[in-house]
Amino acid sequence: MSFDRGFIKWQPFNSLISNKVVLNNIKKDKIIKPDLFPEKIEQINQKLYEAFYAKDKVHIKFYEAGEFRDIEAYIVRMSLNDKTLLLSNNKIIAFSQIININ
Repeated sequence: MSFDRGFIKWQPFNSLISNKVVLNNIKKDKIIKPDLFPEKIEQINQKLYEAFYAKDKVHIKFYEAGEFRDIEAYIVRMSLNDKTLLLSNNKIIAFSQIININ
């Protein structure tokens, strides 16, 4: 048995009142990426080079999609042209996303 909706227009997702409140709260919870001092950027770059050449595991705190995220991995490749890192878990992180490294 099939039902024919005829010419009834579908409501867009955002027009549902209960969902609109939830979506607005999600948008408000996003974190703004902090600006780093030049000294901090230089410190991060130095640690990246040291970890890459020593083949050490690094703990990177980075900014992605309005959130801070943490990852532990080895640096497989550093691309200076693209300004990105390829990590051992196939994650690619831009240099500009990195907040801290240990």
